[in-house]
This record gives sequence, structure tokens and C-alpha cells, in this order.
Amino acid sequence: MVHDATNRPIHPASLILSGVAIATGPTDRHRRGLDAERAGFAATPDMNKVVAQYTFGPNSSTGWHTHPGKTLLTVKSGTFTVYHAKDCEPNVYGPGHAFVELPSSVHVGRNETGSVIELGVVFFNVPVGSSPRIDQAQPEGCAVT
Repeated sequence: MVHDATNRPIHPASLILSGVAIATGPTDRHRRGLDAERAGFAATPDMNKVVAQYTFGPNSSTGWHTHPGKTLLTVKSGTFTVYHAKDCEPNVYGPGHAFVELPSSVHVGRNETGSVIELGVVFFNVPVGSSPRIDQAQPEGCAVT
């Protein structure tokens, strides 16, 4: 059993937890471009940002789940396929690809290859003392597991 920094169990397929960071609010400095608050990634009291690295073996699955907040994923190596409950269609991501999962998105991530996959993940707005993952039931009409 793998545990996080506060000794709570973590149940994904394979996980190396890189750390937990608690962000601070914006400074008064002028910034150009899209800022964290407008993008929905600003610091929130009583919420953590969890940074993790996942390694998935060949032909493995995350199981159906959601997250309490937005989740940013980057594919370091391999091919990661994500299915959403709303349409059960494959979304395929390779090395260098990044994508965001919204908290309302029921999804499953799969390694449908014979190689190892490495992902970098940042979970936003995880309530202190909670898991960044919320298990969900298999959606009706979708045979993907």
C-alpha cells in the first residue's frame, strides 16, 4: 500500500508521489497574459495542489473516476488513451502532449500498449485531508474498463 505525505493510503495502479505544494495568492506585480485566477488555477484556502508522477504498466487502466478540481496531465513517455463517460470515444495522447480534466468529467485512462507510460500530474483544489481521486461506477453503454 502506498501512502501520501500524511500517511493516507493512495490506490492508483502505480504511483510515485512527488510532493504536495500549497500555492499562495497572486502578488501585486503586473503580469502579462492569462493569469492563474482567470484560468481557474488560483490558490484557494483549505485546498492543496498535489503534484505526482504516475507509471502505468502495459495494458493497464486507472478505473473510472473524477477529481475534486481541475487536473493537468502531461505525457512524458508512451501513449495514454482517455475515455469519457459522455461518449466513450478514445482520446489518444503521446509524449509531450498535455491536457486538462475538469472535475465534472467522469473518465478512465488506459495504457493500451505493450510499453510503459509515464505521466506528470498536477491536481488542483484537492480539499485538505482528501484524495485527488474519486472512484466512479462503470458508465452504462461503455464497455471500456
